[in-house]
Amino acid sequence: MIKRVKIKRKIWYNKDTFGLEVYFPGINPLPGQFFQVRVGDSLDPFLNRPISVASYIRNRLLLIIRIVGKGTRILSEKEEGDDLLLLGPFGKGLRLKKKKSLLIAGGFGIAPLYFLAQKLFKSRVNFTFLYGTKTQDDLIMKQDISKIANRSIFVTESSGTKKMTVVSAIKNIDINAYKIAYACGPKLMLVELQKLNLPIPVYAFCEDFFGCGCGLCLGCAIMYKGEYKRICEDGPVFDLRGIDFNV
Repeated sequence: MIKRVKIKRKIWYNKDTFGLEVYFPGINPLPGQFFQVRVGDSLDPFLNRPISVASYIRNRLLLIIRIVGKGTRILSEKEEGDDLLLLGPFGKGLRLKKKKSLLIAGGFGIAPLYFLAQKLFKSRVNFTFLYGTKTQDDLIMKQDISKIANRSIFVTESSGTKKMTVVSAIKNIDINAYKIAYACGPKLMLVELQKLNLPIPVYAFCEDFFGCGCGLCLGCAIMYKGEYKRICEDGPVFDLRGIDFNV
């Protein structure tokens, strides 16, 4: 689906991270799905920017974007009332499993996992939200998470009473109290999480550079259970145990 929408609300979470909320009826996105966002009307930048669904309530779609380059910088200059061209949603997404869950977000992995948290909350599924970043300023949406999670744990690598990485924090949690886990964050975090060999299924929300976003360019291939899969088309959610990060 291709749709031109108007920005209803713009939220700054910190100096590098902002949210754009648009009115987009007629869709039913799943956690993990994403939209390709057209940066502007010119050919520079040429490629769209893939942005995960962070929230969808009462036909209002929230996209959380971090400024990392020219395209996202241009998007950050848009204001309420401006047009936004969206393509999607893309990806298979995740069908909800009503089991006691542990959500593990590292860095910008907060965006798709917050949408999953909303779904779990609506379905009255008990879940813990573990969220870690490098600094306190990087921690966003803490109040939103605390309102819906049965338990929320926030850690940072650089400061505070809970100075540790997300993976280190997991070691202080009784994993056997949960039936399933979901993780999204930097590749290094997922690699270290895989090494823990947790006794419950862990589903990883994988992120990569998406050229086309629909499986044609093969730019986001990943080795999964012995064969190449396209993150944008076959995922982006995979069983963490089946991913070979060495390929």
